[in-house]
Amino acid sequence: MPREMVTLFRQEKGLALLRRHCAAIGLPEEDLKDLIEEVIDKDSMARRRGLWQAFDEILDRPEEPRR
Repeated sequence: MPREMVTLFRQEKGLALLRRHCAAIGLPEEDLKDLIEEVIDKDSMARRRGLWQAFDEILDRPEEPRR
């Protein structure tokens, strides 16, 4: 499921909320979107097994300039 299906990403108020919270905890917005996408992609118990590894890979990325 594409992340655009997540209601927060489709509404300006939702995006503002995400931006505020990401800034407060120092998490790049793209990383949050990637984390949410991993959860959506691994929504069944059979696929959830790789979820923590995917989270680690996203959160361990080197800091890069964000768009």
